[in-house]
Amino acid sequence: MIAFLVKLFGAGLAEQLRQAYAARLDAATEADRLAAEAQIRALEIAAANRLASPENPGIRWAIGIVALALCTHVAAVVVASILPSLGWRVHALPAPMNDWQGSIILSLFGLSALRQMLR
Repeated sequence: MIAFLVKLFGAGLAEQLRQAYAARLDAATEADRLAAEAQIRALEIAAANRLASPENPGIRWAIGIVALALCTHVAAVVVASILPSLGWRVHALPAPMNDWQGSIILSLFGLSALRQMLR
């Protein structure tokens, strides 16, 4: 199971790093060692960027949870406004989220749609 998860979440990068470290250890000259260290540094930067990118499954889950919560709140506000006979009392989000809510939803869905259209 662990092997499957490693393969799923970036075994390619881990394998490249392992090969770069091996190349640094096996370097015959100082130039080869410096080239291997540069490659290691580039791979470490790529790994850090990958963790922070929206392509990371953890980031996708977090964005999905935030989007679901905000959209549920907006839907509750709309339903409570349209059907006051239900007796729902939907409270506003605390500041500053009450000001940011529309912008967050637009950025989550609007920019995602725009990115898909431009691909």
